[in-house]
This record gives sequence, structure tokens and C-alpha cells, in this order.
Amino acid sequence: MDGIVDPAADELWEAVETTVTKDGQQEKRPQTAEEWADVRRKAIVLIEASNLLIISGRHVAVRPFAAEAEGALDSAQIEQRLAANRPAFDGFAQALRAAAQKAVTAIDAKDPAALVEVGGTLDGVCEGCHMSFWYPNQVIPPVK
Repeated sequence: MDGIVDPAADELWEAVETTVTKDGQQEKRPQTAEEWADVRRKAIVLIEASNLLIISGRHVAVRPFAAEAEGALDSAQIEQRLAANRPAFDGFAQALRAAAQKAVTAIDAKDPAALVEVGGTLDGVCEGCHMSFWYPNQVIPPVK
């Protein structure tokens, strides 16, 4: 996830942005054929990553890792959750693939608005999986 899925997803999410400052609004989106092709490659990476995720017997990490925060799980606990509910995890991987395929469609149409919409879907898939398998007991600090 950290080496393949997250960087590719971040680049899709960051491909189209609107930034509003006191000086005005700035729009960012792929402009050239090469920029669109680069974003398309990231979507393809996500499609192919979904294939890797559903391979039976794969470990969560090369080396064990500790829980990152209160309510998060360590690598052994994540693997236990995956083993106990593999169909749900595979469903998230399939949803990742479907969202990435929709991203390819938006990219091929050079449609920034559709890419933003797909980005929301992708975020929901990622967050749903994380809440199920990575940090199911997360503790959100109160807002002061």
C-alpha cells in the first residue's frame, strides 16, 4: 500500500485541484497529452495493484510494524482481520479496481470534473478498507 497504492492514489487526487487564496483562485489540471498520460499511468497502477491485493497468502508488510496511532492495528493484527474476513477485503480490492477503471475513462475523456468525482469514490473505497482493516478503533481527538 505504502509503496504502490498510496503514491498512485495521491497523484490521481492531486491531478485536479482548486486552490483559493486571498489573491484569487488557481486551477490545476492536466493540460498536455503527456500530463494526461502520466495521470493515466497512475490509474493503471491502481488497477494492477488491485490484482496484487487479492493474491492469497500475501503478507501485509515485508517486515512487521507497530500500530501507528491509538486505535490502529499492528501488522499481525491486520493480517488476523484479513484472514477472518477475506471476502470483505477482496471486495475492497475489487472496488479499488472499479474506481481506477472509472478514472481511466475520465482521463481518456480529458474530463477533470469526472476525475474529481472518481477521486471521491476512490477516497471512500480506501477509507472504508482502512477503517475495516487498519484502524477500526481509531480515536479522533476532540476539536478544541
